[in-house]
Amino acid sequence: METAAFDYDHEAPLEVERHEHVVTRDLTISELTYDHGAGGRARATLIVPARPNGTGVILAHGGTDDGRHFFVDEATSMAERGMTALLTAYRLPPHGDQRAVADAVRAAVLTQRRGLDLLTAWADRLCYFGHSAGAYLGAILSGVDPRLFALALASYGSGTLQRLAAASLPQNDPVADAYVEFLHRFEPASYVAVPGARRLLFQHGRDDEIVYLSEGLRLFHAAAEPKEWREYPCGHDTSTPPRARADRLRLFAATSEG
Repeated sequence: METAAFDYDHEAPLEVERHEHVVTRDLTISELTYDHGAGGRARATLIVPARPNGTGVILAHGGTDDGRHFFVDEATSMAERGMTALLTAYRLPPHGDQRAVADAVRAAVLTQRRGLDLLTAWADRLCYFGHSAGAYLGAILSGVDPRLFALALASYGSGTLQRLAAASLPQNDPVADAYVEFLHRFEPASYVAVPGARRLLFQHGRDDEIVYLSEGLRLFHAAAEPKEWREYPCGHDTSTPPRARADRLRLFAATSEG
């Protein structure tokens, strides 16, 4: 398990820059950039309610490119209930280059950690929702950032990273084999196994053909308590089923109830 790579200077200024700003339905929506702590700037969408209730949630998309738009509706729904929501963006390179991937994973995780720093202006109960690769980043966060009260990790699993990487690389190639072995340092099961007070909700579609249900269950079984498992009648997209969204909202709303 890699942990030192995700350390950063907690005293470094965020240097937030607001590029767009709109107020609608008692919500303030801003397009921001901020220093992500790894030598660059993160992009994010911040939604602040008129009366924040003290709960802040980061929402992190899957895939390798900016997918914030998939979760704007859910983030808005959270903000309408008093939560401050931050939709973060990150990019991951193709598999094969150890240095490029290590640097990108570090930058992506630090984008989330610095996003938590940003949310503390409105919230003292910090939460996280990640889908697919966003859930992979959340698994790492669960083991390295003790500030989190609750995380919903959807559509990811133990062994998924190595399996998908191996499928995209040449077979019987020593360099490719070494790369897949290198990925074990970022195995999400080792991070969710770290004991902590944060609550973990694992969500998975029964018909997911990208991340296997068995991989999701392995990740859940590896996790430290408190944790819960939920399955839904869908494929990889656990972002839209109403029951899945309701379960996440329940998890985050419970932080204000102690």
